[in-house]
Amino acid sequence: MRRPPHSAAFSLIEMIMVMAVIILLVGIVLLVYPTVQRNMAKAKASTDIRSLTGALEAYKTDNGGYPQDPTKTDSLDARDTAASQSTGVGSKYAISSLYLYECLSGDTNDNGVIDANETGKNYAPDFFKPARLFGPMVNGRLTSVQYIKDPFGNSYGYSTAGLLLEQEYQAQMATNSNAPRPVTNSKGTRGYNPTFDLWSTGGDTTGNSNRWVKNW
Repeated sequence: MRRPPHSAAFSLIEMIMVMAVIILLVGIVLLVYPTVQRNMAKAKASTDIRSLTGALEAYKTDNGGYPQDPTKTDSLDARDTAASQSTGVGSKYAISSLYLYECLSGDTNDNGVIDANETGKNYAPDFFKPARLFGPMVNGRLTSVQYIKDPFGNSYGYSTAGLLLEQEYQAQMATNSNAPRPVTNSKGTRGYNPTFDLWSTGGDTTGNSNRWVKNW
């Protein structure tokens, strides 16, 4: 039996409707995907920070304190959101991150491996893999570590501004029990934690700390 003429027209309308639904679904996926991807990266950054925190605590147990440098970590303030707009090579973030890498990995010449003459302890051997480090690659091998890389490709921030503030306050208290707690340390920074601040800007380049992944 021959199909009625209107059946072909109806099938064409059905095909158009199906295509419209597919296009709509693709549009929704494309709209939602960046958000999902960003949330996954933030979750990974949070896991990274927990791993580095564990390594920092182990370092403190062995060395009596957290990695601290007057220029590289005391001078970087997590409250200085303007600094977060530059997290690449040579930035304050990258300098502090590289110092943290050197202290926790024992790789003091930053070549990505522990050489025979390097005697420092690696406190995070399972963490410090090429995928988490930024630097030039030669024949698939990282040759010069420049910073610890967050899931967004930027440097993690590491600061001991709050630690320096606490140290200086305790020193004042030793000679004057009524000494007021200073607002900033001698570097003009203050941080958040009296131990260390560790954070990822979460891919934000505007200085909006509400978008960061942080340990405070």
